[in-house]
Amino acid sequence: MLGEPRSRYEIDCAGAQLHVHARSVATVLRIEGDVDAYNAGLLTETIRRFSRLRAPLILDLTDLDFLSVAGLTAVELLSREARRANVRCLVVDGSALRRITRVLPARGLSLADSVPTALRDIDRATRARRRFVSRLASQQEPQGRPAVVNHSIAGALGWRRSGR
Repeated sequence: MLGEPRSRYEIDCAGAQLHVHARSVATVLRIEGDVDAYNAGLLTETIRRFSRLRAPLILDLTDLDFLSVAGLTAVELLSREARRANVRCLVVDGSALRRITRVLPARGLSLADSVPTALRDIDRATRARRRFVSRLASQQEPQGRPAVVNHSIAGALGWRRSGR
């Protein structure tokens, strides 16, 4: 089933807990607790390890209690870095993100309403990309014409005609 957890574990990030869920189409990183100037750098470095895997990421902030300006900056930075690396990164917002974005606009975040919605969006985008690449590849394939052989060059190379 789409998005079924394959593995799960928790990483302590000095006041924030990062719960990692490897799903079929993306890695879901659920963040709980507080993200502030004290732990934003540690959390950023921890999340970067997962973005280096080049699999789509979902940052789930629904259970986050507090997000400071440093935390918002970290989420924006991670989103920008993922985009530059062609890694799809969706952010599931929660009350902590909504509180801070009433005062400071979030720039460049691809938001989703829920983890299931984010998983569906990533799955659809992945399928669409595969269809596009498949169509593009089929347009580039040779059309089955036999190769034209210059027989004088073939003879000089020691090739023999078949069927004689």
